[in-house]
Amino acid sequence: MLGKWNSFRRIKAAFEHEIPDMVPKYEGSIEIKELNPVFDGQLDVRALLFFSPQQLALLHQFPFLISFLKRLIDRPSLFYPIARYAPKIISKLPREYNYDMFAYTSGIPMVFSDQLFRDFYVDKSKRVIKDVKGRLVWRTSPEGAHTRHGFIQTPEEWNKYMEFDPDHNGNYFLQRATLKTCQKLDIVPLLTVWGAAAFEELCSIFGFESLFRLLIKEKSFVKKIIKQLSDYAIETAEGVLQRGGEYIYITSDLGYRGRSLISPRMFRELFKPIITKFCNKVHEYNAKVMLHSCGNVVELLPDLIETGIDALHPIEKAAGNDILEFKKQYGQKITLVGNIPIPLLTHGTPKETYDYVKWLIQNISVDGGHIISSSHSVTQWCKLKNFVAYYQAVEDFRRYPISVP
Repeated sequence: MLGKWNSFRRIKAAFEHEIPDMVPKYEGSIEIKELNPVFDGQLDVRALLFFSPQQLALLHQFPFLISFLKRLIDRPSLFYPIARYAPKIISKLPREYNYDMFAYTSGIPMVFSDQLFRDFYVDKSKRVIKDVKGRLVWRTSPEGAHTRHGFIQTPEEWNKYMEFDPDHNGNYFLQRATLKTCQKLDIVPLLTVWGAAAFEELCSIFGFESLFRLLIKEKSFVKKIIKQLSDYAIETAEGVLQRGGEYIYITSDLGYRGRSLISPRMFRELFKPIITKFCNKVHEYNAKVMLHSCGNVVELLPDLIETGIDALHPIEKAAGNDILEFKKQYGQKITLVGNIPIPLLTHGTPKETYDYVKWLIQNISVDGGHIISSSHSVTQWCKLKNFVAYYQAVEDFRRYPISVP
């Protein structure tokens, strides 16, 4: 019966291009201050791998902590109470606004050596990270923009700071309790696997300039570490899936406004094979893959479809992606996730927001294969009244069969 579906059934229908009872909803995070005063996406940024400047400063001050924590999280029974309550807290806002899926993690990717926390320093403002020689690694501008200059520059540094351990329980210590909790809460956890698409991770680790210099001068080295990332991601995904995961989230920002960051030729040579291999492995478990890629992906879209990804997020309108055209060409091959524009939620009016969401449901959701979402996440700059208008439009028109006046 209509109205009786749970979120797990609704999300499954969207991924399988069937008509659910209602248009499913997903959001990576909701950061509007009036709703979420605790989380600050600018201050809580992952500056060095998965660690914020505040965390890095603490671990540098007490270097024994990282080894201690790595040993501690290898004992899952100790973390079961935390793992049981964490998804309840993190999914609180999405559940209040009737979301069906939210972004979560199984644990901390175990890909770093302890040396990482000895060789990088944070300034007093927590806005600058430098290495032991004083080289700038990361900076936050007064306006809140982040610049990443890469904490690794050479093959020798890669071997010094990267240490892949897919079997470590740290990759999974949150998962079992998470899945049980989410079943009770009726919200689907989208579980992140790090390294599967590689490009964004490499940009963060090396910085753009160093990465592209290496692609020219040390291409064999780049290919080698892409394989390392891929092997780690596939083994980790298997661990996630064997523990009950069903929906895997991989991320690689491949575009910016108006065009892609890399050419289709480079994508086909370096990154398409590993994403394809990853998707094939996930599909062996009858699970699904959602790829997040900010920016314009029009040139790369045919190749992305061929990798076997099941869903594409967030189809950023401001970067030049036309979701209506995507729907016409690929709507039967891939689930579209998005694309309520962040500029609209930030600078538009409630009526403009309501009307755009209405249009989106009428034209993209109408025959299934669409999960409605913002074109990134609901950032702290989005207006609360626009977010409420987005919520209200979905509530007004999300029930199938779609009927939009």
